[in-house]
Parts: sequence; C-alpha cells; structure tokens
Amino acid sequence: MQNLQRVNLLLEKRQWKALEKLARQRKRSVSDLVREYIAAGLKEDNSQQQERLVALEHAREIRTHIMKRHKGKRLAKTVTVMEKMRNERVNELLAEKI
Repeated sequence: MQNLQRVNLLLEKRQWKALEKLARQRKRSVSDLVREYIAAGLKEDNSQQQERLVALEHAREIRTHIMKRHKGKRLAKTVTVMEKMRNERVNELLAEKI
C-alpha cells in the first residue's frame, strides 16, 4: 500500500450512502473515492490560488506601466477620490457600531 494516514471523518448520512453507492458502481472502495475527491479539491484550490497570483502580478505590471507613464508621480485625482471613498466607508462603519 501507499504511504497512507488513517483519519476519522464524520459525514452526513446521505453523503455516506452516496459514496457507498458510487463505490459499488465503480467497484472501488469508499476510501479510494474520498482520496480522489480530496486530491481534486486540493488541485482546484491550488488552481484558483494560481489564478489570483497571476491576476495580482498583472495588476502590478499595469501599475508599473502607469507609474512609468506618469514619471513616478501618483495620480492626484485618483488619490483624492480614493481617500474620499475610504473616509466615507470608515464613517459608515463607525455609524453602524453606534
């Protein structure tokens, strides 16, 4: 057998029944199916994380390009608008707590 680790896993009754049925249909063990589904879920999570990292890197490249175009100077209007929006949101949050 592979290098496996025993774990206890609590499932809803309907989940267990569905896994048992699927395992019988595929002539596999429930454990084998669970390992397959966990691996697929982890792969999906990793894929989503990679997409976020690519998007972040793209945003950094755009920022660098904009900063070069403006000779390293911040965009005054944008900064002003963002500060105004930030202050409005802070005031909203403070008002909600009262």
